[in-house]
Amino acid sequence: MKRCKSVTTAMVLLCGTALVSPLLQARTCSGTGDVLGSYGFTGSRAGFFLLGATPPGTTAPGAGPLVPVAVTPAGTAGTTTTTTPASNTAIGALVSGLSTPRVFAAVGRIFFDGIGSIYAAPTSGLLTNTKVGTYNVTSDCGITMTLTDAFATAAVGPIGPTTTAASVSLEGEILDTLDTGEIDLVSTGASSAGAVVTMVKTSQFSSCTNASLSGNFGVVGQGMVVSGTTTTGTTTTGAVGLTATGAFSSGVTSTLGTPFNLLGRFVADGSGNLVTDVAGTSSPLKRSLTGTYLVNQDCTGTARLIDSAGTTRNIGFILVNAAGQSSAQTSVRQQMQFVFTDIGVIGTGQAQPQ
Repeated sequence: MKRCKSVTTAMVLLCGTALVSPLLQARTCSGTGDVLGSYGFTGSRAGFFLLGATPPGTTAPGAGPLVPVAVTPAGTAGTTTTTTPASNTAIGALVSGLSTPRVFAAVGRIFFDGIGSIYAAPTSGLLTNTKVGTYNVTSDCGITMTLTDAFATAAVGPIGPTTTAASVSLEGEILDTLDTGEIDLVSTGASSAGAVVTMVKTSQFSSCTNASLSGNFGVVGQGMVVSGTTTTGTTTTGAVGLTATGAFSSGVTSTLGTPFNLLGRFVADGSGNLVTDVAGTSSPLKRSLTGTYLVNQDCTGTARLIDSAGTTRNIGFILVNAAGQSSAQTSVRQQMQFVFTDIGVIGTGQAQPQ
């Protein structure tokens, strides 16, 4: 009887080990073919969150930001912190931002061909047909890539080009190869610390329309308005006009600007309008957003967000797949990743279906 009991116990232990062991096995990738198709990207460096920070291990008050702040925020004309020419494209904004220590935010779309090359388009709505980089996938689902601003115009001297287009190297992890295909990356350049890039699968057939954005969405974001600017519509003069009574709420103003949060909700009608439904109108939180939007065929787009207090922000976005949805599906609801595009405003956010 004891022997039978021992055998039974051993079998249970053996079976238990067999059942548990697969859960302990590391996920593996087979190569570049695991990353294939169109991806939306967002990249940013948010140094403004460190305004007034006190460095770890010290007791003295912080004297300002712990990382450099952009000389010229996104959308502002003037001299930048880099002498390398940058194109006025989504990939140009990303590469330029990663190549310097400045604050930036960029959003756009790229295409992985499954054999190691990356492609992009210079403007929204076009097919991604210009090579802008290369990539490699390791067996442990790590990924390395190099991105180049292929649309930059090089300065030309007497004997040829005097400058070359900016290029950056990134390393990251593939978190999912099916639904969202999410890839999280950091740049490995000496002056690019503090920046994070996220890539998520989007529609694979360039078939997005305004109808691709419909239904109820929860919105969250953050950013900074540079000192001396405001963005009600497209106006960029006067004092910072932020309020805590709507979806946009401001923080403490410093000599560099005013940080703000965005927490709200909108209803997209599928025809280019952001509206408020009955639930939003009756809510005591007053976090509803209205406005307009335009979705391009390649799933990029622009929108104007207006909160209940009248604060207005313009954004550029990319629609990407929500968890549990296949990239081959074009009629399902998408989630939105966006950056603020007003002059003097830097920040990012996302809107997810409720």
